[in-house]
Amino acid sequence: MLGKRALLCVSAALVPQAALAADDIQSGLDEIVVTAQKREQNLNDVPISISVVGSAAIEAARAQDLRDISRLVSNFSVQRQGGLDTVFIRGIGGGGRNIGMSGRAGVYVDGVYAGQFASINQDTLSVDRIEVLRGPQGQLFGRNTVSGAVNIVTQKPGDAFSGHVEAGYGNMDLFEISGALNLPLADGVAVRIAGAHRERDGFVRNDVTGTDIDNVNRDSLRGQLHARLGDRLTFDLAADYSRDKANKLLGEPLNDVFGLNPPSLGTDYDVSFNDDPFQDIRVGGVSGTFTHELSDSAELVSISGYRETRWKRRNDLDYIPLDLFVFDFSDRFSQFSQEVRVSFGKGGPLSGVAGVYYFDETAKTHRGVTAGSQVEILPYGFVPGDQAWVKAEIHSQSIAGFASVDWAAAERLTVNLGARYTHERRKLVDYSSLGQAVINVATIPGYSDKRSSDSLDPTIGITYAVSDQANLYAKYARGFKTGGWNIDFISPQVFTDALRFGDETVNAFEAGVKGESADKRVRYALAGFYAIYDDYQIDQFVDLGGGQVSIQLRNAAKVSSWGAEASVEAAPVTGLLLNAGLGYANASFDRFRNGGGPGIDLDGNRAPYAPRLTATAGARYEVPADFVGGTLGFGLNWNYRSKSYRGPENTADQLIDARHLVDARIELAGQDRRWSVALWGRNLFNDRYVDNRIFDFFATQAVEYGEPRTYGVSARIGL
Repeated sequence: MLGKRALLCVSAALVPQAALAADDIQSGLDEIVVTAQKREQNLNDVPISISVVGSAAIEAARAQDLRDISRLVSNFSVQRQGGLDTVFIRGIGGGGRNIGMSGRAGVYVDGVYAGQFASINQDTLSVDRIEVLRGPQGQLFGRNTVSGAVNIVTQKPGDAFSGHVEAGYGNMDLFEISGALNLPLADGVAVRIAGAHRERDGFVRNDVTGTDIDNVNRDSLRGQLHARLGDRLTFDLAADYSRDKANKLLGEPLNDVFGLNPPSLGTDYDVSFNDDPFQDIRVGGVSGTFTHELSDSAELVSISGYRETRWKRRNDLDYIPLDLFVFDFSDRFSQFSQEVRVSFGKGGPLSGVAGVYYFDETAKTHRGVTAGSQVEILPYGFVPGDQAWVKAEIHSQSIAGFASVDWAAAERLTVNLGARYTHERRKLVDYSSLGQAVINVATIPGYSDKRSSDSLDPTIGITYAVSDQANLYAKYARGFKTGGWNIDFISPQVFTDALRFGDETVNAFEAGVKGESADKRVRYALAGFYAIYDDYQIDQFVDLGGGQVSIQLRNAAKVSSWGAEASVEAAPVTGLLLNAGLGYANASFDRFRNGGGPGIDLDGNRAPYAPRLTATAGARYEVPADFVGGTLGFGLNWNYRSKSYRGPENTADQLIDARHLVDARIELAGQDRRWSVALWGRNLFNDRYVDNRIFDFFATQAVEYGEPRTYGVSARIGL
């Protein structure tokens, strides 16, 4: 506590109390324009609980990816689940550990769905802003957005030549370099290219191999072309690629695997595996967007997108130095989407958007477990080279029509109406698996199935302008999440009785207020919500006793989520920006019969990875630095999450710790920000916390700790 107080006092002492503002120091809050309803609107006019993180905040917080962004937004997190990243909004999220189940919150890059779990943790390279939309967004964003959506808007090419190069170094041999170049090619034609490389040693050591685990090794590239093809027609071509290749830790073991009493179960940030874990994620895509101004009040937009994701993972399944079992997982997703929409009525009594959407995805998986050279010491009859594997392919096609209309029914009253009708077909092709009865894995020579879903998802709301600066709103929204199949290592009983699972639906209610002060120095938002999820899909490891574990994916529960979130931004004096957010979400099972095994109901238990309380706060202060003709800036961010549980059983061995994380940054910038040097630190007080817990097929319990304190320096030069 003394160290925290000392640091805060030193930071305060470094800030001049009376300084003249430089021309480039911000003196108020900028207007925020969002595309949350697929047309440009002022943030305060959109009847949705939205948090927006702009490029300046992304840079100040050193937010490298979407997981880092979650430290800046309340009631929002990107949670690791056994090596997978999943978005949670208002305590609801998650997805399957296989291709048969997708997540509950959609991530979109410039209007194109980013894909399933492996492509969730998007890089923030060359990003203009990130909009976090809370609550069901099925009306405009489609299926699998029953908890919310994340809308990533990238920086577009401009008409002037510009660019920058930035490099940094930090502890644990962190090295990073990034850059961007904006190049006008002709009148109305420009390109923007950005790239980044980041590497860092791991903070976990494998005592057997000497390898650093949980290291960072990521490359990202983004390119865009913008062309004005006429007075009212523009074309945008965008492409991106990233590769994340690292020794990603699944967890540090807490129990004696197979009862063998290994010589070391590992200590904090220390493991003893005979085989290093490995993960390789390749994500890429290309999109083309035509925008045609039909008139001064109408616009036609066409977005065509193709994306592909490849995910590979290898891990020591026994978590000990012996060569017993190793798993190799490999998934591949390819998708094409086409959206055509018209927005109309800008500034008129009737405005909105309407369109059609088509989506086609092919997902393939091949996952295997192989017995190692020492497996014969186990009393189960295995021999080296024994295998269990599962492979399958799923084709998904979806077509939808949608519309959203705002009707100015009275001088200050607006009625919001919308709906989306979706027809989806899914086909399971050649699902096969091989296993051994002793570990209770079904052997399936080949199985095919198909299913279809139709859903009408309406929304209705009202917005009342209390004044020119404040709006009250209330809304109802419905959404659905498509069903599928449990494509995993499953028991014969699961294959017979519960391979299929059905659609999930949500009915949600929200009311709130948004506004700003007359001098535009304070912006605020408050929202309350209540959502009911029927036929809630859940994926869990169920301990059947006797060393037997069943992987179950089923419609087994009714879940409700209720709570509120509040946020405020303020610019009380020139150069000072303050922000704070508070979120409360009570997400729990209203009904979950036999959820913990036969005869064990989980009614009333909390949903997985659902902290009740989340909070954020930040401050940025800039003052003139006359000795360089620029500015000196100070930034501080704080993030809090209360405890949660990994699984629906809510047992002590599923507890995920509460955490307080503090990040800070000091930056010296030259005139017009032509250059800058920054000193930064993350998790300054080295808070040690459990970030995730693992329970796997062999009943192994493992824990993944959050990253310890990191710090470094970076320098940027403008072109």
